[in-house]
Amino acid sequence: MKTYPIFAVAMSSGNLKSLLLGLTFTFLMLSALPAFSQINYEHFLYAGQRDLHEEKYLDAINKFNVAITAKKDGFEAYFLRGIAKFSLGDYQGAINDFSKTISIHPLYVRAYLYRGISYNRVNDYAHALNDFKKALEIDPFNPDVFQARGDTKMDIRDYKGAIDDYTSVIRLKDDIPSAWLNRGIAWYFSGNSLKALNDINKAIYLDYFNDEAWTKRGMIRYELDSLPQALEDFNHAISLNAKNPFIYFQRALTYLKLGDTTATLNDYSKVLSLDPDNALTWYNRALIYSMQEKYDSALASYARVISINPYNVYTYFNRGVLYAQMKKYKKAEADFTRAIEIFPDYAGAYVNRSAVRQRLHDKKGAMEDHDAAMNIIALANSKKGKYEAIYKHYADSAYFKRIIEFEADFVAGDMKKGRVQFQRIPIEPKPDFLLVYAFSLPDSVYEKYKNFEYFDDGISQFNATNTLGVRFVFTTLKWPVKKEQALIEINKIDSTLVSSGDTAGAWFMKGIFNSMTKNYSKAINDYDKTIKKDPSISYAYLNRGTARFELDESIYARQQYSDAITISRRSFGKSQKPVLKPPTYEKVLQDFNRAAALNPNLPFVYYNRANVKIILKKYQRAIDDYSMAIRLEPKMAEAYYNRALTLLFLNEEKLACKDLSKAGELGITEAYNVIKRYCH
Repeated sequence: MKTYPIFAVAMSSGNLKSLLLGLTFTFLMLSALPAFSQINYEHFLYAGQRDLHEEKYLDAINKFNVAITAKKDGFEAYFLRGIAKFSLGDYQGAINDFSKTISIHPLYVRAYLYRGISYNRVNDYAHALNDFKKALEIDPFNPDVFQARGDTKMDIRDYKGAIDDYTSVIRLKDDIPSAWLNRGIAWYFSGNSLKALNDINKAIYLDYFNDEAWTKRGMIRYELDSLPQALEDFNHAISLNAKNPFIYFQRALTYLKLGDTTATLNDYSKVLSLDPDNALTWYNRALIYSMQEKYDSALASYARVISINPYNVYTYFNRGVLYAQMKKYKKAEADFTRAIEIFPDYAGAYVNRSAVRQRLHDKKGAMEDHDAAMNIIALANSKKGKYEAIYKHYADSAYFKRIIEFEADFVAGDMKKGRVQFQRIPIEPKPDFLLVYAFSLPDSVYEKYKNFEYFDDGISQFNATNTLGVRFVFTTLKWPVKKEQALIEINKIDSTLVSSGDTAGAWFMKGIFNSMTKNYSKAINDYDKTIKKDPSISYAYLNRGTARFELDESIYARQQYSDAITISRRSFGKSQKPVLKPPTYEKVLQDFNRAAALNPNLPFVYYNRANVKIILKKYQRAIDDYSMAIRLEPKMAEAYYNRALTLLFLNEEKLACKDLSKAGELGITEAYNVIKRYCH
């Protein structure tokens, strides 16, 4: 039977006094830590390139991280990691990596090119144009740079400048379809439809199987009211790529313009089968159902929009109109109220809520809404204020953009399998750290856990020097262990207690196993006995605080559920049920504070304490603790992620997005989904 080294009581002069628990251990001290062979930069660089080519962007970033560790001045690894981040929608993170590339290799044209494109994606057009200018100073005959600069000029509506740049591309290399296509679009926006169609025809000639060119030509024909020809282009584009939801969406608009709502709805259904979270399509479908007086279908579509875009003001407004038409005035009032909460200067919402309140015989409320609407309209029409004054409050943030835009990526899931930012995931903080016994796992399972293992000096030293293969890690992940397996280990500990005496180490090990199997009450009891034996064990306070937190949370959740569904003779007839108070977490915080006092360099205790402070709505203090955790452990991905979510809640988008980029770089895949939603 395996005997754990921390259970022994004897200690010879040649043994190491472990930092793990402040206990004595009877394992032989190794003469030196194992030496690591030098990391092969080229190996990880090429392996990352292979992942990049296969659209395994997260794996690529991980390999480029290793390459950068091996060679701090390896500009290729920074550049390629920037490409991977760009592909995941982390444009600011990409800018940072391209900037690092340029600082190492100031004449690397591709770094300026891609940094310029990244600046374009974050709407920083001045820096984008400056980077393209710098790239052309180094390489004045690079068609890719002219193409990218033309795209940026299109975004700032400098169509003449865009045409000049696309023409430069064509002069340098006249067989690039995208140059002809984009110049055609620029001609169209310049008012020259004939030249536009000629250029797009050339793009189609050069790449007949490019569904984008057929789609763009169909869109121009749609705008020119050449609807039968537009349908022909969209039909052909679909024959080339039947999994592109954007083509179906454009064809739906064409059918709608032709008055064929049945075909329109069919195409919208196809879009949603390929791109289920396309809020714009759900919204458009709701409008058609409303016109057809199919109210239940319209309401279901609006509900789906709100589930995707919970702050979209137009959806609440239109659903309120629909409820009013259905004479469901209370629901209409609630939706108009929500629209006003989101956008307090929405005059139309006040007007409609005033009308609804009249129907509800709320004359006072109706008059107040009427007056509020008139004040907003007067401000908009005044010579001094003009309409821009209404939006002054929103001018310096992405708030206004967020409340009126719809998510519409037009990306089929199977087309972007390597791009995790298109997945819809719940956005929630990462859980607490726990010191666990790292049972051996099959390689395929261990892959999920190895990147989220952390150690402090004491644990690292213990793991490296104990002779029995006992291994501890700090992790937020639930280490997979079967209860039967844990019970076997607990029985071994009980046998050791009988033979070796009552030791703090034995009780601590029992606490770990009970924590890992969610027997929190037993775990707390074990940690109590550990601390009674040796009150200097910081890890025991950390784990006990975490166990107490989990136990408080589970009891509170169970009480909420029970209170929600239980009707008994005892409770029946009471005038008002007492409000269930959430936990105060006093003992949890006491444990974390004690652990920090005993071991002020333990980053995990600050992280766990920050998680509690978030629940207690002490957001600034939580940020302080996350920052301390990061200072002590600069690669703690979970701390960057949780701090980012806290900053987002406080409307500090710029700081949050910086943290999200770092969290993604360190392996938190959900960070890219949050970046996509909040950082563009």
